[in-house]
Amino acid sequence: MIRDSSFENVRRQIAGDLSPVTPLRSGWTSALVAIPLTVFLLSLVLVIFGLRTDAPTIGTWALWGPATAMIAVAYGALVLALAQRSPETTVSWLWWTVLPVVAMAFQLAGAYWTYTNSAPLGPVGWRTEAMCFGRISLLGLPPVLAVLWLLSKGLPLRPRLAGLTAGIGGGLLSEGVYRLHCGVSHPTHIITWHTGAVLVMGIVGLLVGLWWERRRLDAWDSHHGAS
Repeated sequence: MIRDSSFENVRRQIAGDLSPVTPLRSGWTSALVAIPLTVFLLSLVLVIFGLRTDAPTIGTWALWGPATAMIAVAYGALVLALAQRSPETTVSWLWWTVLPVVAMAFQLAGAYWTYTNSAPLGPVGWRTEAMCFGRISLLGLPPVLAVLWLLSKGLPLRPRLAGLTAGIGGGLLSEGVYRLHCGVSHPTHIITWHTGAVLVMGIVGLLVGLWWERRRLDAWDSHHGAS
């Protein structure tokens, strides 16, 4: 009778790696990283770019309300992303469907609210509008990288989905803060350049998730090939 040594090999590998670990925080708690990230991005925007020039005309609520709503939506997206860090925690697919709809609704409603309270704006060149795309994308990188780093501390079973949501969450956070400077609130501008930048951040997160998944599969194949 040939004894199967597979179990014994697994037992030895696990026994050799037994060490205390720090329990992962819940997605709700980990996503609070959005607070210091918001403060960081807000500091950059206010110091480098400043508030939009028509801020006194718009008023406090129409200026800060939509930005705050987008930051809240971004927090929700980060909760969904960070809930994927451990195999035993996940969320219903309903949330993945609801989130994009809610994000778009809040984005457009907030932009329209600001637009109706702002003074008429003259023609704006496409280069000026495209500048929003570049700046939102650039400002979105720090939060996206921070959330991806938090994800790397766990073991996401669906890294591509976690990466996509992390990217979108970071992009929404960046967009919510940058709209405090952007003086163009017309829905066509918001959809084209602001939402476009959020989607690019989502694609960045997705690509990182795909790379992570491929790397995990390669490590699995090499391990089993060696054994």
